Amino acid sequence: MRELGVGLVYWSALARLFESREAAVLELEPQALWTKTASAQGFVYRLNEPLFESIACFPQAKLMHGVGQPVGGTVDDPIEHLALLRRMAERLRPAWVSEHLSFNRVRRGERVSECGFLLPPRQSSAAVRVAADKLRRYRKALGCRVAFETGVNYLRRGNDEIDDGEFFHAVAEQADSGILLDLHNLWCNQRNGRQNLDDVLAQMPLDRVWEVHLAGGMALDGYWLDAHSDGVPSPLLELAAQIIPLLPNVSALIFEVLPEHLANLGLDGVQRQLEALRALWNTRLPRRLTVPNPKCRLPVVRPSATDCVEVHAWEIALSDALNGDTRLPLSNDPGCALLRRLIGDLRSANLTKGLRFTITALLADLGASATERLLAQYFHNTPPDAFVAAEAHQFARFLSCQSSLLEAVPYLTEILAFEKALLAATLYGETTELHWTADPTHLLDELNAGRLPRALPHSVSRMTVTA
Repeated sequence: MRELGVGLVYWSALARLFESREAAVLELEPQALWTKTASAQGFVYRLNEPLFESIACFPQAKLMHGVGQPVGGTVDDPIEHLALLRRMAERLRPAWVSEHLSFNRVRRGERVSECGFLLPPRQSSAAVRVAADKLRRYRKALGCRVAFETGVNYLRRGNDEIDDGEFFHAVAEQADSGILLDLHNLWCNQRNGRQNLDDVLAQMPLDRVWEVHLAGGMALDGYWLDAHSDGVPSPLLELAAQIIPLLPNVSALIFEVLPEHLANLGLDGVQRQLEALRALWNTRLPRRLTVPNPKCRLPVVRPSATDCVEVHAWEIALSDALNGDTRLPLSNDPGCALLRRLIGDLRSANLTKGLRFTITALLADLGASATERLLAQYFHNTPPDAFVAAEAHQFARFLSCQSSLLEAVPYLTEILAFEKALLAATLYGETTELHWTADPTHLLDELNAGRLPRALPHSVSRMTVTA
């Protein structure tokens, strides 16, 4: 496997750094280019073809880093996605594809619901077999090398759980996969009271580390978050300088920052982060050519039905604890309260993106506290959806049933109908005829300014929203 160098996770706001070749590696989160839309067969994922083709034309070496179909759980995405991922891999020809050693869906009977966050598996031998099997199937479906990311975990380690490092080791060996060593994740785990980073590394097969991630975070509720919100903290850079030389097969070093936090750094700041990572890259030792010995590989052990039942039970328990079931011992873990807040914050942010005018109207009329209570009611009764349009359409349907609220908030019925029509056009290709009792341009301008007018001049008009 050839050395790729230092790079970034791709966002359009960072395109200039790829155009100027400041980054040698472009890592793409494929799901960031997908939309979720309805078809005759149900929901499907559609790729933003023009944007994908423009990314494919960048000269950098490419990697794919999945964020939507993690390999640590029992529940597969009910929407077909592997063919699309394989097509993207065939076009980009990544050196490998990585995914998270997490789960983000639960199954209750025939119904599959999303969790709203990448959640940690319970670290058991059964979970090792389940994850290793999914990684092997993932590799076969995509036709290329695969690696899993060492995840952040805000929960306390149970007394009956495998150590973090031993868990990563066992999964990698049984799956015969690579490892994406996310040092910021492991540093977060250490700061938040889980296993010491040095001890984790001592238990891991470091020759399987193909890629390293570094990022910055933030403090919240007594925890350090893997928020991808800032530059790499100096203590972590110092640790990374000691760790990189220990990784004989590391081929890529990637800095992660989310576009919503880019203002904290600016492009100049991201460029300085790349310079710091290049200095780290230069600390690696000369590569040792290793030839795998097939006789040393562990025999493939498929997960049993009992394994799947055990892992599934954890997924249900954690999901229920996060949804407020206080009868479960797991709900006493303070990490559950943090995860509940993070899921709520993420869902609120998605609703603000998908129903900007509706949320503004609610805040202007009800105030922040009452709006938060309304959102909490919706969150408790409706599973999340990772796609903004789908989550927003669910909330729009929820609001449509709140007749007293629609009557009390001026123009809310019309504002909601307008945004719901835009979402229906995006998701279902529907055409909607709208009726306004006030000038919509004036009304939306006021909402853009953060104000909800009480009594605009009466002005009957019609509008057609189409896909």
